[in-house]
Amino acid sequence: MMRRTQGVARVLLSAAVLVAAVGVVGPGAVAAEAGACAWQPSVLPMPAGALAGAVDATDGSGGYAGTISYGADSAKGGRAVLWKDGKLTDYGNLADPAYQNWVGVHGVNDAGTVVGAAYQESTGFPSAIRSRDGRLERLPELPGAFSSRAEGINDRGDIVGAVDTEVDGAPYSHPVIWPADRPGTVVELTGLPATSASATGIDQDGTVTVEATYDVKQELYLWKGGSARRLPLPDGARDVIPRGISNGRVIAQVGVGADARSVLWDRDGQPRVVERADDIRGINRDGRIVGRTDDPSRRQFGVWQGTALASTLAWSSNRGLELTVSSDDGTLAGRSWTFPGGRDEPTVWACR
Repeated sequence: MMRRTQGVARVLLSAAVLVAAVGVVGPGAVAAEAGACAWQPSVLPMPAGALAGAVDATDGSGGYAGTISYGADSAKGGRAVLWKDGKLTDYGNLADPAYQNWVGVHGVNDAGTVVGAAYQESTGFPSAIRSRDGRLERLPELPGAFSSRAEGINDRGDIVGAVDTEVDGAPYSHPVIWPADRPGTVVELTGLPATSASATGIDQDGTVTVEATYDVKQELYLWKGGSARRLPLPDGARDVIPRGISNGRVIAQVGVGADARSVLWDRDGQPRVVERADDIRGINRDGRIVGRTDDPSRRQFGVWQGTALASTLAWSSNRGLELTVSSDDGTLAGRSWTFPGGRDEPTVWACR
């Protein structure tokens, strides 16, 4: 799956480990609907001196990847990290003076390999990166590339993303895979329409989501082994932003007229609108989705089972939150902060 998103027995174990290791945010931090999960938050530890952090991805079994920041003017900058088994692994940022000292994390697999992007000092353009041997390194690019990004990784170690070149004087994105069985290589995906496109996620079976861009719209494809099929969009749709793939299910934000809708494609490949969803962000192997609801305050987040809203979490009087990750072990993750004036803290929620 695209390990940015993700068993009851493991839920309780993971929650117990997190509570014992890092402590629990006060019980007034979130609210849940009566009869649904009472989502209990735990703040993950950060090193001394770190000012902020957030969870951006999960390995599905108690490991969480994200970033921590020491501040914009700090020599340490913003760094890629992994929380797993009570241990924090700091992969740092790209040790290259041509790059800024902060990175973005987009995925992680069960081996702890983190993928994402570093940003060029001169242009701000991204370059695809991965962790190896305790540090970050750039991934290879296609000839003529000026930028690239790694968007997802599966447990086999296959990484997907895009490489940008110039075609006829204009930027052009090539969907690519960095195959685990051919380290040090990058391969452009074949069998897709001849248009600018990006690979945005990968499932455990090697199925890749691809966002293709045309003059006035986007389309969404599933690619595997050199063959691609287009996923149907709701009537009137004009664009699509993929948000995740897991166990044969795909989620995305879809523009329909002047509105945006959250959409789930189940294994039958048909699009279904997710009820009361404003912006869905993650899905796990069991079809549990997280994101923002349509509450007008924009301070309420939801947990959906398929397209049905199962429970909600909302800001309290002294703490805000944002959910972006749905893990296979049943936990949720993202960031939370106290206010006024609180900084982002990497946070995991478990069902009680």
